[in-house]
Amino acid sequence: MNFRKIWTGIGILSLSAALAGCANGIEANSEAVEVVKPKPVMVKEVKVENYKNDISISGNVKPTKTIKVGFKVPGVINNVFIEEGAIVNEGQTLMTLDSYDYQLNVMAARSQYDALNKQFVSSIASAVNQAEANVNFIKTQYERVQRLYEKGAVAKKTVEELETTLIVAENKYQEAKDAYSISESQLQQAQAGIELAESKLADTTLKSPIKGTVVKQVFESGETISPGYPAVVLGQLDELEVEIGVADQLVSHLTIGEKVNVYVYGLEKEIEGTVHSIDTIADTSTRTFGVKILIDNEEMTIKPGMIAKVTITTGNMDTILVPVNSVLNDPDSTSIFVYQEEEGSVEKRTIEVGEVLGDQIQVLEGLNEGDKVVIDGQYKLKNGDKVKLGVEG
Repeated sequence: MNFRKIWTGIGILSLSAALAGCANGIEANSEAVEVVKPKPVMVKEVKVENYKNDISISGNVKPTKTIKVGFKVPGVINNVFIEEGAIVNEGQTLMTLDSYDYQLNVMAARSQYDALNKQFVSSIASAVNQAEANVNFIKTQYERVQRLYEKGAVAKKTVEELETTLIVAENKYQEAKDAYSISESQLQQAQAGIELAESKLADTTLKSPIKGTVVKQVFESGETISPGYPAVVLGQLDELEVEIGVADQLVSHLTIGEKVNVYVYGLEKEIEGTVHSIDTIADTSTRTFGVKILIDNEEMTIKPGMIAKVTITTGNMDTILVPVNSVLNDPDSTSIFVYQEEEGSVEKRTIEVGEVLGDQIQVLEGLNEGDKVVIDGQYKLKNGDKVKLGVEG
């Protein structure tokens, strides 16, 4: 027998069997290894942002100053030249009273003055002149007789008689001057009477003391009004105020003099306003504090009664903000997944959070500017997982 051929055949068969066995082992091991695919996520790079927490409150536009205007004299209103909401200029006529009686008073005062003046000129002034001339004449006679008496040319009785006559004349002259003063005072009173009557006549016309708007018309034509009673309420327009009610938890964020944004509906216009006043006591029905915001209206485009929105900033800070739903609340901690770019995996990092600001939450510790946090797909992750990025925020 050829043993060499036999052993050669056996060797070939053994080698084939061994190779077959190795192949089967490799296939079995391949079936045992599980391939882990990266999990899809979306990430967002965090930045330090300036955050303003704004609250908007609507309120009514009102005049900053209202003036109640009334007649100084009583009477019946016969003309009304305005209506509520009308714009009026300074000096513009608003209403008038029936002035017939006041015209009669002016006529009567003038007649009285004319009568007194004629009496003054024709009688009083003339009497003073005559009395003064008589005193001067008697005084001259008295001085001449006095010189003659000193020379012994006339009797003492004649001197005494002239002296008495001079005293009487001086008394009459003084009376005439007193009458003149009285008459002059009467003329002044009569002149004052004319001015008063004319003033009351002028007061039957009610004019606007300011440029503004008619907030309220209190009386109508034909009604009787007493002096000093408001007939019209006017509002000043060059500066207006927006009155809002602010809740107690927000009012502490406001200070007098602070600048705020005011948006006027209807005009679709945003302007700057100034906090003018803050009530110290809350309204009992609304539990809000009244706040008045001054706004400029030199162009007279904003009308009282319009609605305006006031924006109040309750917070202004530089901080890191992340979406609220990206934060995981574990029993013992608060965490977030941070993408590790070099490894292509995520790290579950413990963080300290602050205020919730809308749909964002403030991160106080645990994140740095530039970190990329998982904002979608985080609920299927665990620390160290490989991830595949979607669209980055």
